[in-house]
Amino acid sequence: MRLPTRVPEFVRRVTDPLLEGVRVPVLSGVNRGQWWSLVSAGAGYGTGRRASAQMELFAELVRPGDVVWDVGAHHGFVTLCAARRVGPAGAVHAFEPSARNRAVLRRHVRWNRLRNVTVHPFALSDYDGEASFGGTRSSKSYAFGGGSETVPVRTAATLVAQGICPPPTFMKLDVEGAEADALVGALGVLPRSARLLIAVHGREADQRSSQLLRCLGFELVASRALEQCRRGDWRSDPDLFCIGPACETREADLALLRRAGF
Repeated sequence: MRLPTRVPEFVRRVTDPLLEGVRVPVLSGVNRGQWWSLVSAGAGYGTGRRASAQMELFAELVRPGDVVWDVGAHHGFVTLCAARRVGPAGAVHAFEPSARNRAVLRRHVRWNRLRNVTVHPFALSDYDGEASFGGTRSSKSYAFGGGSETVPVRTAATLVAQGICPPPTFMKLDVEGAEADALVGALGVLPRSARLLIAVHGREADQRSSQLLRCLGFELVASRALEQCRRGDWRSDPDLFCIGPACETREADLALLRRAGF
């Protein structure tokens, strides 16, 4: 079966409603055998080859019983992997502000009967309120200040205080440049034993996020791609792995990163 490639937005407005209810199995990788929507099967999602090395490392880092916050969940490729890894003793909280993306995410959760996953409509930042959200490029790169959608914004501290979510033991953060603001909103509730995997979007986000986490006592491990960006032109969204000062799996995590060539 030939999977769809990226097509113009005006075409997708017609085809997406026809394809989003068609499910196909992921063919390989950490999500092999999971059901995935045909509308989102391009760019390596349906084949399972999407960021395969990163996904394999993520799967090894997440452990049974973890409480994973998938912040910027998009259609849920990371969410599906995390749900498998944490098992029935763990939980996954997937945050996706875009209604369009969230509808596909919820479908994937339902199709795969993921009872340990909760989907939330919030964007995470350093305040409670609302913001415009969206963009004109791929839905993977939707961000604050783009598009015409108004979305609810919450701090992690508010979500924990209101009992909406327990504090994360593992956080994946991919929020198109708003990383530091999301981390500010988590001050006071981010466990000292937590681990974070952050997709860093630009120098300012890198500097602000790193400073915040160092002040909290976190050990920061920059990926090779991030080190290259720091030395030259910034490309893509390289990863930063962060280990809390009270993390009991520090040595095991560092060994995993070394073996993966992180």
